[in-house]
Amino acid sequence: MCNIKKTIFLKEVQSLLIVSILLAVFNLRAQKYLTLDQALDLASKESLDAFRAKNQYAIDYWEYKAYKARLLPRVDFTTSPFTYNRSFVKRYDNDSNIDVYRLQQNLNSFAELSITQNISLTGATIYASSSFNRLVSYGNETIENFNTNPIRLGIIQPILAYNPLKWEQETAALEYEKAKKEYISQKQQINLETISYFFNWALASTRLKIAKENLENASRLYTIGKKRYDLGSIEKDDLLNLELESFTALTSMTKAKQELQEVMFDLKIFLNVDNLSNFSPELPAVISNVKIDMAKASALAEINNPDLLDADIRKIIAESDLDRALKNNRFDFSLNASYGLNQQANQLSNALNNFLDQQMVALNFTIPLLDWGERKGNIQIARMAKETAVIEIKQLQNDINRKILMAVNNFNLQYDQVTAALRAKEISTESYAVTERRFLSGNVDLLRLLNAREALQSSAEQYVQSLKNYWQYYYEVQQLTLYDFHRQIPLKQDFELLLQK
Repeated sequence: MCNIKKTIFLKEVQSLLIVSILLAVFNLRAQKYLTLDQALDLASKESLDAFRAKNQYAIDYWEYKAYKARLLPRVDFTTSPFTYNRSFVKRYDNDSNIDVYRLQQNLNSFAELSITQNISLTGATIYASSSFNRLVSYGNETIENFNTNPIRLGIIQPILAYNPLKWEQETAALEYEKAKKEYISQKQQINLETISYFFNWALASTRLKIAKENLENASRLYTIGKKRYDLGSIEKDDLLNLELESFTALTSMTKAKQELQEVMFDLKIFLNVDNLSNFSPELPAVISNVKIDMAKASALAEINNPDLLDADIRKIIAESDLDRALKNNRFDFSLNASYGLNQQANQLSNALNNFLDQQMVALNFTIPLLDWGERKGNIQIARMAKETAVIEIKQLQNDINRKILMAVNNFNLQYDQVTAALRAKEISTESYAVTERRFLSGNVDLLRLLNAREALQSSAEQYVQSLKNYWQYYYEVQQLTLYDFHRQIPLKQDFELLLQK
């Protein structure tokens, strides 16, 4: 009779195991997976951070275009086609030798076409213009007068003065290059944030999966435990512990579900997608053949890192400020010269003939006599700012070299950490299966089984965390160097296509 009960008991155990396996297989087939590469692609295209990075690049692009436009000739057309004036004005009366107010009424029309060109090498501005003016005065009689200026050429040249165009020319191209590198760097920052969200999702999914398995195992073991208790093979306290473990497993699964919902919501908001409930994370593999050379990474950071490029720009700006302070401390000397033709007449045909020369040459001086040390103070401030910029550049270089050192070393060592974590996961999985079989056969107690289960959960979580660290270290190096060490190519972006999207 006892053998019959044991046979029935073993068949029920087998049935429970088969049902559990079938349910697991069904869930795997019905589930869709989202890979890390897909998440990275989504983030680079749809996330709000991606839109922000794109807009910032667009701003920098149009600032550079505006600078380039300032180097080209500027053509302006100015006109006042209708200006009517009727008012009393003060006039001197020769006969009475007094000032009197008289009614004035006139109509003025004006138009001018001008071309202006800035010369960045010397800071000069050259210009050419052509203008026309018609004035009609109304009084006792109507008088019409025309003033024409068919051509006027001129130059305004500061001498020994601060030349902002020269310094802007030195920084503008660097600013635009920095904008492009900053965009690529920002994309790597988005990748790092995506990795963090993705692996938080993967870790929460792993915990929920383990919690479900724990609940299934606890329920199955409790069911088996009741059978064994009926057979008299376990004590009452073991049965109670099994029942308590099933309740604990249910609580853990509820908590794991809540945690998964929270991290999925964060990921959904970051990726700017509607729903992820039908997807599960697919853990990526490591890149076994990639080892990053420290010297190469440091050299690439020197060339590509936008922070170092920004430091170079700050140094040039500091030199520009010092140059301005020094030249503003001296006298200002500028030349303003122009040559043109003009004529005025009561008839338009006469105003367009027999043009007269129009010449103008002016030298302007401004000599500082007493400013109570203001200019001297400005020079000292500019010099100290330049020295500070040099120190900051050196400190920034040291900081980036330190980051490169840590990120490269961490990445190169992390492959072994992932391999060890994977092996630990495999061992703990096999160990738990063996311990569970021994528990069912009565060779180990419940405490050993719970310890094996805890080790299994810890190793699964540690494996996910080791993968997260691996990919974070890789993209940290990629962000610092703007170089893809897997494909052995620099990171690039089609910026013309980017602005068209």
